[in-house]
Amino acid sequence: MSCQSWNDVDEAIKRMGELDIAMERIQGDATIRINEVKNEAKRKAAPLSEERKKLEKAVQAFCEAHKDEFAKRRSKALNFGTIGYRLVRSVAVPRDKDKVAALIKSLKAFGLQGCIKIEEKPDRDKIAEQDDATIAKLGLKRTVKDNFRVQPDMERIQDTAEVVNG
Repeated sequence: MSCQSWNDVDEAIKRMGELDIAMERIQGDATIRINEVKNEAKRKAAPLSEERKKLEKAVQAFCEAHKDEFAKRRSKALNFGTIGYRLVRSVAVPRDKDKVAALIKSLKAFGLQGCIKIEEKPDRDKIAEQDDATIAKLGLKRTVKDNFRVQPDMERIQDTAEVVNG
């Protein structure tokens, strides 16, 4: 289709909106079907997962009862796999913004700045404010585009036309 008038452009935009609506319906249907398949798979896998958890608990209980055998060697190779113990160190760090701020303040007070990550990254907005010479010195290029956009009025299109079925 080629546009020869503003009316042609308007009709093309209307058609694009109809196509967008149809594609959204198709994607919605696909999402529903995908979720149904996932739920069915989850339902079928649930008893297998439960059995595996019970087996793992039984194996762990046996190993705990025989932990002395892991004193020298931390793992044991069997015919169908390996079992073992591994020391894991972790520290629970708060996620709450106020608690994190308090922790950072404490780290600084104790002279533990090395325990604080400082993320550095370029600020695009501030760089864009620089003059062309500075941008060139940084090895960057400024581009100015007049980007075209089409934004169908979805409400009006739904009200005035029957939408294409995919």
